[in-house]
Amino acid sequence: MRQVKPGTLYTSPFSMAYWRDAAAELRDTRILVFAALMIALRVALKSLGIPIAADLKINIAFFVNAFGAMVFGPVVAILAAAISDTLGCLLVPSGAYFFPFIFIEIAGSLIFALFLYRARVTATRVILSRFCIDFFVNIVLNTPIMWLYYKMVLGKSYAIFQLPRIIKNLALFPLESVLLVLFLTAMMPVGARFGLLYDKGENLRLRKRQVALLVTLFVVGAACVGGYYVYNYNTTNHASKLPAAEVASINSALTRLGADQNLLDDGQVVTVSKVYKKLGGDTTVEFTVYQTSAETDLNAAAGYLEKSAKADETMTKVASGSAVLPGDDAAAAGSMTVQPES
Repeated sequence: MRQVKPGTLYTSPFSMAYWRDAAAELRDTRILVFAALMIALRVALKSLGIPIAADLKINIAFFVNAFGAMVFGPVVAILAAAISDTLGCLLVPSGAYFFPFIFIEIAGSLIFALFLYRARVTATRVILSRFCIDFFVNIVLNTPIMWLYYKMVLGKSYAIFQLPRIIKNLALFPLESVLLVLFLTAMMPVGARFGLLYDKGENLRLRKRQVALLVTLFVVGAACVGGYYVYNYNTTNHASKLPAAEVASINSALTRLGADQNLLDDGQVVTVSKVYKKLGGDTTVEFTVYQTSAETDLNAAAGYLEKSAKADETMTKVASGSAVLPGDDAAAAGSMTVQPES
């Protein structure tokens, strides 16, 4: 016998009644069968996408994810996401299995459900749901999980600021939002006709204010990314990423500057330890001073970073210091301080 459920629509998910209705979906056989169908579709469509440009495509599975979450709500959505992620890794593997990736799938499904389940669905809700997934899930949440994956599974380092991935998510967000609105406009009347939804999608229209919202969210996302990029660039140690010629140039410049200011004795050289560059500003260098010997290869020492200098047994560490070099030219003259080893 078909379960009769109240067709209550909620303005937000922050109520006990909302979550009671969401939990009740676990007892509805039709919903569980529908969820199984959505899981199968998500797994089948996992590797398919709509090509937009070179190395840029829209994954089709997110349409199924959004519609499914809209029908069966956040409780079933969490379970469906966990199952589809596990099955996808088993049936359509794209790398080594790493359990924390499941939280990305769960977060995406949960966000769609919180915005779209038992709600008077509008284009604004759809746009906000897609923005939250692209920004908070695909960019913010995905970053530490990828860092762990690279470190624990691949044994490699992972750059926290992956500009191509960030640009991809921001660039696709407006198009994905519009396509999702169109998809749900077509599917919601069908879902209502079969008794799966309680809203036919009459309010699901793109108007000028929704276009303005798309633009605003795109700008906000880009501003956040740009701000983080500047912060990350200014606070990251660039020493290990510098070409050998630039390291040698900085070492030579600081050695010369230290000699000119009578901060270094004869036979002493500077080796770079850390380099902090500010966009459009000064370069701050932390360095170590070594005393060379007759056996020291001065040409090699000129290009040393701190790690290489430590390994050279012909040199002795005698001091450390820092320097501020003006402008983008890290080899330019600037201020310098040296503290002898205690």
